[in-house]
Amino acid sequence: MPENTGPVAAQHRATDAAIQAAYSAFIRHTQACAKCRTEGMDCVVAGELRQAYRTAKARATQTR
Repeated sequence: MPENTGPVAAQHRATDAAIQAAYSAFIRHTQACAKCRTEGMDCVVAGELRQAYRTAKARATQTR
């Protein structure tokens, strides 16, 4: 399958890494943030991180 080799595969790996990095940042923040943990809802920073994750996912969907 040519779509799984060369530059296309590299692009897919980079996209997957960006999605994973955004998701990990969100999860790490919510685990460390006292407001997120005690109030049970996202603080402003968590909301921004969640939006960054959603944007990365949406861009990945558009490019594949």
